[in-house]
Amino acid sequence: MDDVERRVKGHLDAWMIADARERAAALGRVYTDDVTVVEPDRVLRGREVLNERITELHRLFGGLEFTVLGPIERNQDYVLYRWSQPVPGRAEPVTGWDVLTFEGERITHVVMFIPAFEDLGIPEPA
Repeated sequence: MDDVERRVKGHLDAWMIADARERAAALGRVYTDDVTVVEPDRVLRGREVLNERITELHRLFGGLEFTVLGPIERNQDYVLYRWSQPVPGRAEPVTGWDVLTFEGERITHVVMFIPAFEDLGIPEPA
């Protein structure tokens, strides 16, 4: 596994950790303190806010399990890849694309593209 694959794996593995405390430790290894995550419906800033969001998604979907589809593309400090996530009650998994930006070893920005996001039934931000 090359360095980029290892970093993408660390990112996705952190999202799959169900326990919030264990996940917080993983997030500290993977993301900068002020990480920005751009989802289709909101922008999250900071690891604590990201951890809360991932906890919410675990509750909604009964866990998270991501698979990388195809190659991981790299351009300087940017990485692009496609992923798949099974969702209970849906015949087909949800797929999307992430663009990651790195500062050294840690991720500074995540931009997510998720077609048909509105069909997932995720509650709107408060």
